[in-house]
Amino acid sequence: MKLQYMLLADHAFLSIDRKVNIIGIFETINAAKFPITHPKFVVIGSILPSKDKFKMSIILSDSKGKPLMNNINEKEINLPPEAQNKNFNFIIEIINPSFPESGNYTVKIEVDGKSIGEKTLKVMEAPKPPGISLSDLKPS
Repeated sequence: MKLQYMLLADHAFLSIDRKVNIIGIFETINAAKFPITHPKFVVIGSILPSKDKFKMSIILSDSKGKPLMNNINEKEINLPPEAQNKNFNFIIEIINPSFPESGNYTVKIEVDGKSIGEKTLKVMEAPKPPGISLSDLKPS
């Protein structure tokens, strides 16, 4: 099994002619405060399979490797005969993940319990917008 590519995005879908359409690719989530719950993101990728039947999992974990969500999104994949020698494309939604603090998180793809690839997701405190201080309000 070989991971051809993996992306994180706001949304993705397959067109009528089976092309992957991706909207809002990102590597960083900015948060005003922590902990933060992000409404949704998708993991998009393509695997060159070496067998027709396998279990695939997406694992979101903190910098220490501790999974953030109990639901690991494990799916049993059974490829039809006509899919042999073709890439297996996937789009998986991650709904309401919570991030307790800023830092680097990992999105890992496992097939049959073995890691075939991962991507770092940075969750950072959003920059503060420039504000007006009371000293800026001096009468002229």
